[in-house]
Amino acid sequence: MDRISRRAQVLNNHLTQTPPPPASSLHPSPCLSYSPPELTEKTHFDTADLRRLTDGHNLQDRDWLYGLMVQSKLFNPRNSGGRVFISPDFNQSMEQQREMTMRRIGYLLERGVFQGWLTAKGIEAEMRKFAFLEVVGMFDHSLAIKIGVHFFL
Repeated sequence: MDRISRRAQVLNNHLTQTPPPPASSLHPSPCLSYSPPELTEKTHFDTADLRRLTDGHNLQDRDWLYGLMVQSKLFNPRNSGGRVFISPDFNQSMEQQREMTMRRIGYLLERGVFQGWLTAKGIEAEMRKFAFLEVVGMFDHSLAIKIGVHFFL
């Protein structure tokens, strides 16, 4: 059956509410038995190399900012499996989230995160700002948008 006839039959069945024919349109496919190599082959790579590849620049600055965020209860640090994770609390009202965003900005301001953002010149200063914005953006897009609009627009 060609595509046009098949589509017409499906539309007709839909409009007349007749059940579709019992024949299955599924055909065996070699794709269904495919197993990606990452499930069967062991890979060994250096996570530091992967991080340098994905983060690219200002790794120490990124680590410093993440360390500041982990130290404050404003960023909801949690231990899991020997690692510390931070995450926003989305179970708050809009007003509470806005208040927390302003408190987080105040916390970062007090610790010198925004030092020179408006006055520093050069590529290194700009790359540092972008690195910080990426770290903040991984934590909470709302916070990153607020900072981005203020400093980058």
